[in-house]
Amino acid sequence: MKEETSMKRPLVHVKLLLSLSLLFLVATGATEPLSDAIHSFRWLISQPVAAESVGAISGGSGGVLTASLPGGEQEESIPVQGGSWTYTVKRGDSLYSIAQRFGHTVEKLRSYNGLSTNNLRIGQRLTIPPASQAQKSNTLAGGDVDMLARLIHAEAQAEPYTGKVAVGAVVLNRTRAPGFPNSVAGVIYQPLAFESVSNGWFYRAAASTSYQAARAAVSGWDPTGGAIYFFNPAKTRNRFIWSRKIVLQIGNHVFAI
Repeated sequence: MKEETSMKRPLVHVKLLLSLSLLFLVATGATEPLSDAIHSFRWLISQPVAAESVGAISGGSGGVLTASLPGGEQEESIPVQGGSWTYTVKRGDSLYSIAQRFGHTVEKLRSYNGLSTNNLRIGQRLTIPPASQAQKSNTLAGGDVDMLARLIHAEAQAEPYTGKVAVGAVVLNRTRAPGFPNSVAGVIYQPLAFESVSNGWFYRAAASTSYQAARAAVSGWDPTGGAIYFFNPAKTRNRFIWSRKIVLQIGNHVFAI
């Protein structure tokens, strides 16, 4: 009987901790600033558990709650709000196991994070695509991927990796949009569509990062959310392009619909 009682104590302790934590948030939410409440709550929940620390950081897609577990290597990040997940690689992880866990393919994770191999290191942070981005992938021939990579290289060579993927996504979005050709080649070679085709830069060899970005776009990553135009606002005066609705900016390019 004494042994059964001792086994129940940890469970009771956890339930009591959770109840007190909820009451604490409700009580402090109306009497102290949110940042102070979060700080106090973080201290409270970190005391009885094995985690060494609990912290809150901000990411591009919202707040992320992180817990550092014993040993300093088992740290995992989970999203508080919608958007991409940030995951920190821990001992025993592989790209395959992480992909399986979050419902994506290995190729998807590699492309999304700009990885050239499947090798990971403990502590490495990976961005996990939202589940909604697992839906649309494109099937392209090797020649189409090559053309897409060369266009990305010519149009976005100096842009960040996400900006490169975004340029590729614009091309693919056009193949599905009314008023544009329905093939990668048709979109790229459409008269006056891309300056790099007109001036010859498109015909140069592409860097490996441009091929990675092209494959990421083909696998379904669209950082623009469906844009069909992009341009550099510092270099463009075209009235038509400026009349389009701008949805976001990545690097030197703005993307529009």
